[in-house]
Amino acid sequence: MASGVVVPSMLSHEESQLYHWLGRSVQGDGATVDLGAFAGGSAARLLSGLALSGRQHHLFAYDHFRSSSAVWAKHLTGFPVPRTDDNDILPIARQHLAPWAGKVTFCPGDIAASHWTGGPIEILAVDAAKGSAIADHIAAEFFPALVPGRSILIQQDYLMAAQPWLPAQMVMLADHFLPLAKVDKDCVAFLCLSVPAPDALAAARTDVLTDGQLMQRVRSAAKWHDGVIPRDRFKAMLDKVRAHPGVRLAWQMRRDPGR
Repeated sequence: MASGVVVPSMLSHEESQLYHWLGRSVQGDGATVDLGAFAGGSAARLLSGLALSGRQHHLFAYDHFRSSSAVWAKHLTGFPVPRTDDNDILPIARQHLAPWAGKVTFCPGDIAASHWTGGPIEILAVDAAKGSAIADHIAAEFFPALVPGRSILIQQDYLMAAQPWLPAQMVMLADHFLPLAKVDKDCVAFLCLSVPAPDALAAARTDVLTDGQLMQRVRSAAKWHDGVIPRDRFKAMLDKVRAHPGVRLAWQMRRDPGR
């Protein structure tokens, strides 16, 4: 990392570069919010850039900060693997982000029950929308704080087949967000053009959709991104919905429908 501090992350090299560059490019118009910080990997890359921006900055890291032993063993190498599940990783996240102490507020707990009262947000990194209900909650709570013409929204899992509610949500907000870049496999970054009003956010909700309505929105998203994102990425989402009727959680979408 540019800071010289090595913090493990699930981000790819290209995604790490994006996070660092966005942090370095802030204008000081608001906070940086990392939704789904895990052990601090994405936050560290944002903070390493923010530290070079020359602007006032502060990052809010949201997560349950809990991990199963299997995920721990895969992503938290260097720390003894616990024998039980549901392990507290907040101390590890604090250790990882210690070089930026004073610039980070940790927000442990259920993001689906969180409320944003921290003022404008310049960078909103979303890696926690693992279900349609939480995606709707994130939009309702955090999108109104974005700064038109300045704020960047990162949808880390935007093109993941098991999370079709993300393009279904964003296509309904196409008047308010401009797709800027597709990075690596699934990540897409958007510029906030205008703050969506409550009625627009209500119309963009995905948890209330039938399978047919969800699929129709995914098709609309494919047209929105036509020529930039291959149609087969959206076809894979449609296939997931067909194979998992009524399912609105990513971990359930990944299951083999034959089991």
